[in-house]
This record gives sequence, structure tokens and C-alpha cells, in this order.
Amino acid sequence: MNEQQFETELIQYLSSGVISHRGNHSDGGNTLAEPAADYIYKTKRWRHHPEIKTTDDLWANFKAILEQHNQNTLDHPLSVVEFNQVKKIISELHTPYLAGQFLYGLNGVSQIEIDLDDGRHVFLTVFDQKQVGAGDTVYQVVNQIRRPAKIIGKQNRIFDTTLLINGLPVIQIEEKRDTRDVNEALNQMHQYIDENQYRDIFSTLQILVAITPNNVKYMANTTADKFNKDFAFNWQNRDNAIVRDWKTFADAMLSIPMAHQMATNYMILDGTKNKQALRVMRPYQVYATQKVITHLKQIDFELGSNKVGYIWHTTGSGKTITSFKTAWLASRMPHVDKVVFVVDRIALTRQTSENYQAYDPDGDVADIAQNGMVKSTNTTTDLSRKLKSRGNDIIVTSVQKLDTLIKRKHFQAPDKNIVFIVDEAHRSTGGDSFKAIQAAFKRSAWIGYTGTPMFDDTTKGLRTEDIFGPLLHAYTIREAIADRNVLGFKVDFETTIDEVQMKSQYLPAFYRERNPNWTEEKIRQKIDNLTQEDMDDAVEPSFYDENIEHVRLVVADIFKNWRNRSNDGKYNALFTTHVGGGKASTPMAMMYFREFQRVNQEHKAAGLPTLKVAITFSHNTSNNDNMLATNRGLSEAMAAYEAEFGIHFGMDDVAGYTQDVTSRLNKSAADKNFLDLVIVVDQLLTGFDAPELNTLYVDRTLKGAGLIQAYSRTNRIADMKEKPWGRVVNYRWPAQNEKLMNEALAIYANKDSVILSPDEQRISNEKDGLLAKPFYELLAEVKAVVAELAELTDGFNNLPPSEKAKDHMVELLRAYNNGMSQLKQYNPEAQAGEIGFDYDKPEVLLAALGMNAEQETMLTTVLANDLKAHLAETQKIPLHQIELRMTHVKDVKIDYDYLTELVTRLLNEVHEQKMEAAAHTREDINRFASGLEDRGHAKEITNAATAIYNGSYQAEHYPVENLTESDSIIQAANKIILDHILIDFRVKWGITDAINNTQMREMFSRHQYGMQDLDSTGQLRDLITEAGKNYRLLAREPEIRDLNKIRYRNDLRQAIYQLADEMAENQ
Repeated sequence: MNEQQFETELIQYLSSGVISHRGNHSDGGNTLAEPAADYIYKTKRWRHHPEIKTTDDLWANFKAILEQHNQNTLDHPLSVVEFNQVKKIISELHTPYLAGQFLYGLNGVSQIEIDLDDGRHVFLTVFDQKQVGAGDTVYQVVNQIRRPAKIIGKQNRIFDTTLLINGLPVIQIEEKRDTRDVNEALNQMHQYIDENQYRDIFSTLQILVAITPNNVKYMANTTADKFNKDFAFNWQNRDNAIVRDWKTFADAMLSIPMAHQMATNYMILDGTKNKQALRVMRPYQVYATQKVITHLKQIDFELGSNKVGYIWHTTGSGKTITSFKTAWLASRMPHVDKVVFVVDRIALTRQTSENYQAYDPDGDVADIAQNGMVKSTNTTTDLSRKLKSRGNDIIVTSVQKLDTLIKRKHFQAPDKNIVFIVDEAHRSTGGDSFKAIQAAFKRSAWIGYTGTPMFDDTTKGLRTEDIFGPLLHAYTIREAIADRNVLGFKVDFETTIDEVQMKSQYLPAFYRERNPNWTEEKIRQKIDNLTQEDMDDAVEPSFYDENIEHVRLVVADIFKNWRNRSNDGKYNALFTTHVGGGKASTPMAMMYFREFQRVNQEHKAAGLPTLKVAITFSHNTSNNDNMLATNRGLSEAMAAYEAEFGIHFGMDDVAGYTQDVTSRLNKSAADKNFLDLVIVVDQLLTGFDAPELNTLYVDRTLKGAGLIQAYSRTNRIADMKEKPWGRVVNYRWPAQNEKLMNEALAIYANKDSVILSPDEQRISNEKDGLLAKPFYELLAEVKAVVAELAELTDGFNNLPPSEKAKDHMVELLRAYNNGMSQLKQYNPEAQAGEIGFDYDKPEVLLAALGMNAEQETMLTTVLANDLKAHLAETQKIPLHQIELRMTHVKDVKIDYDYLTELVTRLLNEVHEQKMEAAAHTREDINRFASGLEDRGHAKEITNAATAIYNGSYQAEHYPVENLTESDSIIQAANKIILDHILIDFRVKWGITDAINNTQMREMFSRHQYGMQDLDSTGQLRDLITEAGKNYRLLAREPEIRDLNKIRYRNDLRQAIYQLADEMAENQ
């Protein structure tokens, strides 16, 4: 099925639910599509408007609908001046976030404010969220909208399919045929965004859909710099199974009212300062929200405290967004007076309030006066006042404030229906205090959100179900990893214990003390047969706790392997330590902080890399024995922080210091204002999100829910090629901690796995993608891929001859990319007998894979680029839509100074007629261009080299010296080559009198690669007609002059489109 056929079927299905099949179907009748899924409720169909083909048509259509919906306000059609005000307001929505704000409007009603010609000042309603799927809301589908270029020199574009609500584009769909990758459609939309095509009336787009007959992905509209295909999602059914069939997707998400709800109710306007963006909810978030709202509708608040249920969504899957949308929708229910969002500790209240306020469509984080619906609580008295206030606000508070409030002598619960949404529901909810809080609010409903619920297997106390009611929706870590919504883990278990020393000194002393009757021979036999787990049992906590030698070895390991674990400094880390036996852990944390400071000083003096390290823990006001040392340590850490970043915090603002430290973990190395590593005891191990954090260092024992929560700080999605896993490095009791990890992962990935043996759990966790494979397994897989690539490409020298082999090469290169990005994360000499990856010696890994550095360069640059160029040509698509971004063994840095040097040399050699040397220099330039992933720029460079070599381009002065950059020369020389190509084409086909170069450029500027779109104004038809009059006299080629007129016209049309595609590809 080609794209045009697919588009026709899609529109037919959206507008009628029926696909009309013609051609090979003998009955020639209509074939009903698959029945809609049982959870889809459709109220209307999209109405197709094939007559709408241009931007002007869209504006006229929107104008008619706007006038129809505002008949009570308008007594005449809008004049040109009046409607221009409307167009200006919409066209100035320069980001999808601003468009989302506009579409939401005020309290769900979007209006446009204009001045009428008669002097009246009016508000025209565009959207009313109460009319979703109902009332006079107009749903339309249009296709093949022609869009002129928005940036000079860029192409005109044609959009595939657009869904309009009340005349405004809201969902954009780009289709690809069944043999193409859905990511190509995403790349195409990224290109449109970069070219400012989603402007003027298309400014209102909210959702982008990339679709083939066999796969579909959707994402929120965004800006070009924030576009990331990792945030394009498949749809899923209610059992979390991925939906790839396009009709099932259309039934589920593109049906009415669901499409309207997705573009309004299930969008998040993230107003985070300097990071404003649209977010669209994922299917599991939508289903969970729907489930809670459905249950809340059935609640009778007069019956007292209601346990609605709990949502189990794995850590990192977006619970904050899901809970906010639930709170926001619940606050609008007629029988709900207040919604209270409860966090498990005071420290998270501020972060949650800021997130909620950023998501509040009625608020504005940049405008304090525009308060919105979300209210934070600074004190318990503040909480009490806001609970009693009028209005259906969303209140963010902590369990501690609620506990303090209900214990007040004269506390009386407000006479209101209150919905309590409890975050991190596995914490602070199992004791008597939380039970008392639930009992204190007589007319209440309780919903819990957790990534790690308490089961019989994980707690001796109350289960999450006992506290909140039944499980309403589950989305486990196994499902999230499979869906690529979070990452799996690469976990290392290190030990600072020297095994030889341990067996010769520590263990003999240990067994003599434990078993005084044992002979030396028996002790030796025992030690010789010990397992790693037995050795762990013999190591007392005192061996690790506050042991300066242990601390130094740990810090040394972190410095040694920093490049691999941080992906050459691109990501940052948390470090957590804890001392058992009821002792304070902050002294141990400070030992680590001081050791990092000491090593940094040594490295700085030696000119070696340093790390930016901070530490955060709570201010001690308990008057216990540790208070003085703890607070002195905190003051020391804050002074070091001030020296590093120039920001002062006093002991009276520890919360501000912690907040600033936290914010720097949310920044990347590119921000320059980041932290490499933050040392904590318990802070930040739950409820903290930072996609730029990829490693957790653990010098303590973690287990169960605490382990999952801590590990999950590392597995947020960023760039999956740069960050394939969340990294965790353990430094104590390797065997015991690995066993605890496998148990925890088994329980929270698949509760049934708890019955498996430890070895079975490990195998299951690796199979499900929760854990990275051992190095040797991954190396063997990538080596097999490399061997197959070598065979296909004749030793990395040529592309394979057949199309089938080229398609297979694409799949092999993608497997190579994934494998290589993962191999680069393994430490050098990761384990005995393993090589790992050494940034300073990449050739070692390449040799193990079966190739050398030159072959790797040839494979990942020249051959990969040639393959992409071939695919683009055969598939008739732009090169940038080919989804094949290569992973290099070392980051490829383009040396433009070297290019400038080559261009200078070539100019002088040609001028001095040293043509043999010039030929070699031209080859060097072409070789440089062959290594560029930007094939358009590579073509410009090779064209420029040709123009200089054949003397078409001349410098103003010779000899050329002190050239600071070559880009202007390359652009000018490339233009000469393009002019030569156009002139040669015109002479060849005998059309020199019919059209000039400038006119051809102007005609081609409207062309979209692979599209028959040059005759929208009749210019191509007129050109071919005119050319047909004199081609027998003017055409250069005899075989062209000998063509009959009909064949000449057809061949000329085909040749013009071929040339237009070539020109478009090189823009």
C-alpha cells in the first residue's frame, strides 16, 4: 500500500468507519473495518473536506465556524480588518505551550478578544471544554494542505492529514507506506518544525502522529530544539499491550471524543520556568486517571471515609503528571469541594507544589499575581485556613502537617467533601497516625499512588490495599522498560576487600574467634571452600563503616571509572552511604565529601580532571550527641559550595541550599552550572526526578521498595543512545546485595517471580531487560553483528549489491549502534578476563569486535552515509528522514579548521596550475565530506571542491592567505555548480528560451521531495508546452531531438521532477 492509498483509507475510516476497497476486490463493494474495541465510545465522526487545500482555505473555514459559534455576539460576518485581529492573535502563538494555554483559555473556555468596526469590544469563543464530543463542536479532517516556505531558501511543503476542531488544526498526522519506518514520519515533522511550518493557523497543533499500516507513534508538539523521538509513544490497550495496527489506534485515540480529550483533558501544560513545554499523557496514565475518576463518581461522601483504591505505576513512569491530572479533573467534579495532594515528607512539599503550579493551566509560574488553582501550605495554620476556604482549589501539603493539624485541641474537620491523593503511598501511611488522619476527615475519599506498593511479601505490617483499597491500575517496571518509558539497570557489585589479604588474615582470625576448637587445618579447609556469600557473612559492618581505607578505595574507583559511567562527563550521579547499629550516618558522608575534596586538590595540581561534588543532609536540631558534628559538617559543605558556585547559604536556609543542590542535578554538563556528584544519606532517594542523572553509587545495604526507589533515580529517559541504562555501583557485600537486588526487581517487575530461585530471578531479570547483560555476552552479540557487516560489505569497503542485502545492512547497523552504545558503558577491565571500554584505548575494544580503527571509521561514516543516500534515492524521500544515527567508538569532532586549510591549499594549487597536487587535495576534501552525517552540507563541500578545481570559482586575491573560515567560499562555489547543473539541464532538453535559472530555482523552491507538486500554478504545464515547440532545434542530445512530442513531454516532466528532487535533497 503506497502512502496515497493509505491516506485515503485512513480518512475514509476516520470519517465513516468504513474503508472502500477498489481494484482487486471482486465484489467492488465496501468492506467494514475491524469492530471498535469495547472501551471506545464514539459520539461523532470526522467530516472530510477535500476542497480545503491551502492555508487561506483553512483560515476561511475557521472564520465561518467562528462566526457560526458566536452568532449571539456578531450581527454580521467579520470584516477583513476584524478577522485580521483574530489571525494575528493565533499567529503569535509561537510555541506549542502558548498554543495550549490559548486553547485551554480561562476555566476551560478559550476566547479571542477583538475590536469590531462598530466600536464594540467583544470576546469570541473558540473552544469550550464542556463541549468535548458534544454540542456544536465541529470535527473536520483535511489532507494535502499546501504550505509555502516560511524561511527563505527552504522548500514548500504539503501536509498529509490534519484533524481540525472548530476549524483549528489540533492533530497532525504524517503517513508512510508499510515498508517504511514510522520514525521517518517523525523526522519529517521535526523538519517541518525546524522550518517554522507549524506557524500561523498551524500554531495550534497539540499532537503529532506518525503512522504506517503496521506501526503508530504519537507525541506532543514541541519546538525544534526540544524534539526527541524518545518521547514519541505507541498506544497501548488496557492490558498495557502495544497497539501497532492503525485501525485499532484510530478507534482508540483518533475517535471522537477521545481525540478531543487527548488534545485537552489529557495534555499537560508544563509551565516550568525556562522549560515551558506541552506534554501528552501516555495510555497507561490515561487509563489510570479514567479509572480513578470513574470510581470517584460512585463515592457517597455522606458514608464517611472512603478507600477508593491505589495506582501502582513504577517509579519514573510519570506519577506526578498522572496524579496532577487526576487531582485537576477531580477538582471539577460537582460533588467534590477540595482536593488535597499529600506528600510523604515536608522536604518534597516545595518540589511537588512547584510541579503542580507549573502544570496548572489557570496559573502562571512567571506571574505571582496569577495564582491558579494549586495552593501550597507553608504552615499547619495555612493548611487549616485553605481547607476551610471557598473554591475548589488543589492543596499540596505533607503527612506531617496533616498529623499536626488533627492533633490540635480544637480541630474540627471542615464540612466539605475532600478527595485526598497520597503520593509515595508506601511510605508514612502504615502507622496509627495515618489511620487517625483518615478517620479525622469524615467526608473524604482516599487514593494512593506508589511505584512500590506493600504486599504480604514485602511487609509485616499493613498492605497498601489495606490502607487505600483495591488496586485500580498497574504499570510495572518490566512493562515500562519494554515500552521504553524508563531504562533498565546496569548494576556493578564491587568490593574494596583484597581477597588474598582477607583469606590470609581476616578470615582466619574471624573463624578462630567464632570457633575456638577448630584446628588450623579445618579453618584452612573452610576458607578454601568459601563462596562469595559466605565471605560476605564473615565481613562485619565495622569493616566498612567509617573505615578511611575503604572510603579512599571507593573514591579512587569512582574517579578511575568516571568517564565510562558518566558517558564521558555527560551525566551526573548520586552517592549514598549509611551506617548501621543506630549510629549517625552523617560523619561517614562527610568522610566521603572530604576525600573527594582531597583528591580534587591533588588532581587540580597535577592537571587531571576534577569532579564538582556537593553533600546534603538535614540540619540537626535534636540536641543529641551528634548535633554539633553534623551541623559543623553541613556548614563546611555549604562553604565549599559557595566557593564553587558563588552562592551563599546560611544555616538558617538549609532548605534553600538543598533546593539549589537538587536543581544542579537536573542540569547537564552543557549547562556549565552543574554538579557531577551529590552525596546523600537518605535525601533524594525517593520522589526525585533528574533525567540527567545516570549513576547511583551505593555504600550501604538496600532492599525491597527502598532499593527500587533508590535505583530508579537513575533510569529516567534522556537520550537512549547516550544513556542506555541507569547505572548502579554497590561497594558492600556483593553477593548479599546482588541477591537482595534480584529479589526486589523480581517482586516489583512481576510479582509472581518472587517464587523463583535466586539464579532464576537473575536470569528472569536479564531476560526482561531489567538488568544489563554480562559484558562477554554483549560483546559476543556485537561481534557477530560486526562479522556479518564485514561479510556484507566486502571487508568494510563497499555497499552490498542487492536491495535485500542493503535493507539487512540497515538492521545490522541499528543493532551495532545499540550494542556499541552499551559496550562503551562498561569499565575497562570490568571483571577478570574482560576488557571493557577504555576511552584512551578504543582500539582494544575494536580489535575484540574484529575490526580496526580505519574499518570502524569506514563503516560508521562513509558506508553508513552512502547507504543512507542510496535509501533516500530509492525510497524517494529526503535523506534526513532515514533513521540511522551512528554510534562511534569515539565522538566524532568535525575539524573545520582542517577543512579551511584544505580549501586554501586547493585555491592556491589551482591558481598556480599544480593540478596533480590539486587533485590530491580535492580527494582530501571529498574524503572529509564523506565523513559528515549532514549529507546536504557534504554535497555542498564536494560541489565547491569541483568548482574550485575546474576553475569555475576564483578567489578575489591570490595567494589566498590567513583564511579564517571556509563556509562563505563553499556556499559561493556550490552556487556556481548548481547554476552549471541548471544550465546544463536546460541546454540538454532545449528549454533555454522557455525558462532561466532564477525561474527554475523559484519553481523548485515550492517542491517537496518525492511529491508531484510543481504544477499547482500551471507553470510546469506551460513550460512543457512551450518547450515542445522548438525542442527538435534546441535540444543538445540527438536522442532527445528524435523523441516524438508526446514522449518528449513525458520524459521532460520526469526529468524535471528528478532534478527537483536532487536540488531539494541538497538544501
